[in-house]
Amino acid sequence: MTDILKEYTFSRNSNPSKLIIMLHGYGDNAENFINIANYIDKPEWNAQYIALNAPSPVPNYPTGYQWFDIYPNGKYISEASPKEILAIRQEVGEAIKKIEISISNNLKKFKLDHNKCILIGFSQGGMMGFEFGNNFQSTLGAIAIFSGRIMDETKINNKYLKKTPIFISHGNQDDILNIDNFFKSINYLKKNNFNFESHEIEGDTHTISPKSIELFQKFIKKIDDV
Repeated sequence: MTDILKEYTFSRNSNPSKLIIMLHGYGDNAENFINIANYIDKPEWNAQYIALNAPSPVPNYPTGYQWFDIYPNGKYISEASPKEILAIRQEVGEAIKKIEISISNNLKKFKLDHNKCILIGFSQGGMMGFEFGNNFQSTLGAIAIFSGRIMDETKINNKYLKKTPIFISHGNQDDILNIDNFFKSINYLKKNNFNFESHEIEGDTHTISPKSIELFQKFIKKIDDV
């Protein structure tokens, strides 16, 4: 089925109490991205990690995949026409539907509620994590955006997303997505009264660094302790 995204998994348990969905960045793939679960995982979480492979291959790059095309008709997304932006939004919408199918299937498989599901996204995957939350009609356990940004800055009316804890971190030396994207995103989260935690990480480039992982682990502990 074309609606089923390819999955790669990591778990130390057969009966998890958390489902952590991982969305990779542009040009990466789920098979590679799942490896970071080894560094993120804390045994007490009793978590099942599932990395989802983006639906579309990156042209001329056999191992790379994308959640949406950042070069519509050969132009970078910032130079795209309104018609091209509409096509990108449709592509994002289709990807969201596929992510939802994967999450629903796995929650059912492990007999877990939506509030036990955490989305981790890096770069383009971080953008998709927020977009998914904004279109989803249940409160998730958390959404984490590493070195990403919020794509659309329209007013948020999704009450479920408003209740979802959000973690956002960004390196101030990011040469792929400038740190300005981070500042715009946190201003947007503040304006919309989100429950979020943000971290500008000194010296980090476009990466999920040990420091950002440590901060994320502390964030999850706070949520679990509430």
